[in-house]
Amino acid sequence: MTTSNNEKTSASVSPRVSVSQTYISSLEGDTLWRYGSGVAIYVERLREGRLIGASFRDNGIPVNAYDDDTNTPAFGLVIDGQDMSYDWSFVGFEVVEEKAGGVIGTLTLRHAFKPVELTVKTRCGGHGFFKRELAVTNTSDTQSLSLTSVTPLAGRLWPMVDCLRENLRDNTVLPYSVGRFKDFYWGNEGNFDWQDIPLSTKISYEASEGKSGYSSPFFVLRNNLYGGYVIGQLAWSSGWEADFFCDFRNAAFSDTRVSLRFGLRPSAPPPMRLIAPGETVAVPAMHFGMAQADFDTAIQNLHAYQRESVLRRPAGGVQPVFYNNYGYMGEEVSEEKLKGEIDIAAELGAEVFIVDAGWFGDVGATWPTTVGDWKSAGRLPDDLFGTFEYARSKGLKCGLWVEIESAGDHCQLVKDHPDWLITRFGQHVGRILDLTKPEVVAHLESEVVRLIERYKLDLFRIDYNTFHVEQGGYNLRDGWSENTLWRHVESLYGIFDRVIARYPSLLMENCAGGGGRNDVGMLSRFTACQSTDWFRMPRTVRILNGMTMYLPPEHGGRMMGACMNASYRGSLDMLMQTAIMAHPTISGVTPGLAQSNPAAMACIKKYLGIYKEFLRPFMCQARVYHHTPVIPGGDGEGWCALEYVAPDASRAVATVFRLMHTEGDVYTLKFRGLDCNSLYNVRVEPSGRTFTTDGLTLTQHGLDVRLDTALTSQMILLERR
Repeated sequence: MTTSNNEKTSASVSPRVSVSQTYISSLEGDTLWRYGSGVAIYVERLREGRLIGASFRDNGIPVNAYDDDTNTPAFGLVIDGQDMSYDWSFVGFEVVEEKAGGVIGTLTLRHAFKPVELTVKTRCGGHGFFKRELAVTNTSDTQSLSLTSVTPLAGRLWPMVDCLRENLRDNTVLPYSVGRFKDFYWGNEGNFDWQDIPLSTKISYEASEGKSGYSSPFFVLRNNLYGGYVIGQLAWSSGWEADFFCDFRNAAFSDTRVSLRFGLRPSAPPPMRLIAPGETVAVPAMHFGMAQADFDTAIQNLHAYQRESVLRRPAGGVQPVFYNNYGYMGEEVSEEKLKGEIDIAAELGAEVFIVDAGWFGDVGATWPTTVGDWKSAGRLPDDLFGTFEYARSKGLKCGLWVEIESAGDHCQLVKDHPDWLITRFGQHVGRILDLTKPEVVAHLESEVVRLIERYKLDLFRIDYNTFHVEQGGYNLRDGWSENTLWRHVESLYGIFDRVIARYPSLLMENCAGGGGRNDVGMLSRFTACQSTDWFRMPRTVRILNGMTMYLPPEHGGRMMGACMNASYRGSLDMLMQTAIMAHPTISGVTPGLAQSNPAAMACIKKYLGIYKEFLRPFMCQARVYHHTPVIPGGDGEGWCALEYVAPDASRAVATVFRLMHTEGDVYTLKFRGLDCNSLYNVRVEPSGRTFTTDGLTLTQHGLDVRLDTALTSQMILLERR
């Protein structure tokens, strides 16, 4: 169905498209558009030359646009330093129904005095979620345009007027809060917390290190008076910023009101991007949704939407058990040592063997100085063929670590092409290759393809282990000093979009010094991610807890073993239970198979069996319940409890972790997702105790989990009789 300037219906409401509880309606003569996803409704209106977010509704009932505000546009755009909020005219509106069940509405606008055409694409994806994409076209034949800043989605939420003075209780109750990961630096991923937004105050936070950061570009907004949540995620792998303004108008008489303004956008020094004559630039997508429900339901809706519409899943949806060689040997690899690790991996029941950093260097060389030359050297004089052949003979698939965007000081690539590194103020910056240059992009893509083909890889593992990105570099272009960050991400996405098209079954693991780039822009292309490089107890449990809000648990990688201090402290049962509550990787559990600890090996094999046979079959659809969404303390204090339940409630798993400084020795776990009318067979690990009880008892009265020392845990497995 298409509604354009030349093809308008005479009725006030155009035909409605309805697919899988999604729909789009064009109303009021091409000035108002209503988007539906589940019971969520998002309305935009073209008014006085501005596109405004007229209404957010979370109960499925449209209302009059009582909260229209021409001062709150639905997007932000600044070109050549000029605010482009005003002076737009309607060109056309098109609706496309997807085979998968979503529906997309594309609005085209033209600016009155700048040579700019803007497409505003909104996809209704179900589960109360939407995807917003902007594309900016330079319609000039001769003039380049400078993109100063852009906000793909902005607006006003939850306007309130009723009895407001009384409800705010003399301004001691704040109407809105924002939930986010409050730490922005390495090893602190997933530290979720709530922050109240003061009246008449703007708060903002950002990732300014040139990567999407260890905080991840997302927010959860909460209405503290009337309930409800709004969740936003930016699909962008570089710097970003978010801001929220509690607009409180405390009038002397009856006009007291309050509302919440929001925005989430990519961030870089301007100009972020030069747009050449005739060129169209895609803006990072914004995923957003709303729910008048509890927090668990809001997060479950996000996960369901991500699984269906955002994240790239491995073939069959099954996440294999990884084994990474790095644990004991580090970068000083050899074929003999690698084959010893393969023996351990096969014995434990791993499914993919990954060769990590150092495979490309000479003995004694450090891997950060030699990245960029992606060929075996002195450490592996016979290359990797024998290693991978041996792994495959043991039934293992093969993966390889590559930091494709970097080049070390001692690598031949830098000697041959010193101009391929980014520069800032005339100086090279770290090890970062300049992906704004077509010749660099072509070389990197050819290297990725060559490695996949050469070794017949089943998995490609990328890293971006640099902490010097910051504001990126600069290049002269069309008379401007253009920042490199935007084009770097564009080029990176393009490389891997083409790789995926060429190798659709290839497993791809994302890492950036841990979780430095675990945004949904990257994870729409990669089948898994390493959620952190900090696997030391107890903070790693808090990271697991928080990252399973941002992503479904099967996408976040967890490591157990000597690597990254992943076995530094905590009981072995707790270490393994943490690992299999997500996507497990084993790395360094014994220096050699002959010297292995039989009890430790048996414990690891037991939990990997639980993952493969019990958890994995339903984890890719599991509903996640966060019993302890906020875990305080510098390193994680108190209790953590996570519950995963199959969609039909036939299976469930819950793990209770005792961290530090708990009150008492007992945590009462009251299940939230079970069928109260069913009987369940219950198994408790590590004791192995089994019993049968009903879902109602487990929900209303719960189970008392007694742990009398820190850094221990219990895992409860339930299966309907």
